Amino acid sequence: MIQEVGPGHVYDNRFSSLEPADADYVLHFTSDGCLARVTHVGRADADAGDAGEEVELPRLGDYTRRPGRTIYLFSLGEDRFFLALDDRVAAPAGFSYESVSWLRRAEPQHLLFAAATGSQLDRWYRGNRFCGRCGAPTELAPASREIVCPECAHIVYPKICPGIICAVTSCDGNDEKIVLTRYAGRTTALWALVAGFTEIGEPLEDTVRREVMEEVGLTVKNLRFYKSQPWSFTDTLLVGFWCEVDGDPTIAVDRTELKEARWFSRADIPLERTGDRASLTGEMIERFRLMGRAAWE
Repeated sequence: MIQEVGPGHVYDNRFSSLEPADADYVLHFTSDGCLARVTHVGRADADAGDAGEEVELPRLGDYTRRPGRTIYLFSLGEDRFFLALDDRVAAPAGFSYESVSWLRRAEPQHLLFAAATGSQLDRWYRGNRFCGRCGAPTELAPASREIVCPECAHIVYPKICPGIICAVTSCDGNDEKIVLTRYAGRTTALWALVAGFTEIGEPLEDTVRREVMEEVGLTVKNLRFYKSQPWSFTDTLLVGFWCEVDGDPTIAVDRTELKEARWFSRADIPLERTGDRASLTGEMIERFRLMGRAAWE
């Protein structure tokens, strides 16, 4: 998955008050995406970009004019990553702004993870320049990852939204099936699992039950936690569950959110996710295709 960057790139997000050196990565984002240099470019499609893209991110030494305001983000092994908070920077030669979602199949994996995680922090910094309580300009805490209001002392921490990914299954002997969905309003939507954000006051298990009922009209039982994943594209911490249909397996599709939803036997599962190294959704679908019920037992 996107956060699995390998033992040579251990992620360390402890905050430090540091200044970047020429060899350090300095990321910059606009509404057009992340400043990057991409080669072997495939289709510009956030859902189904071709594999083979190679991405480079700018280091401080690449900039002809140093960004005016930077903040340390995290390190991946020996590589340190900073964020340029300037509204505009002079883009280094050969670099342009690319959609972070589109880059999610790019190589190397650790730079893709850095771009996605950096974009989440960039949105948080830019979205909290003024205090949501009193409206005063905010400041960055000097020794921790916080935004503070000097007028009313309000503190804002990075935004993380919990959500669920749920594999709804039916396993009757050798007849093993899974519910796959496709979102409405997307030109090239891949098959996916039931998913949704957790509401206020709602346990994750209840999120699973509610989202499954809302999206496909099914009741489920035997919920089993699988694993979690930071999904920075939507500021989300995803929690994966397996579950089984309880009672009537007839699907009732919520057409406001989904284009379609169907039961698939293991042999009929589309192979479009077999190369998906980024998402928890892709991993769970492929795991069920290969293993069936043994995927969670």
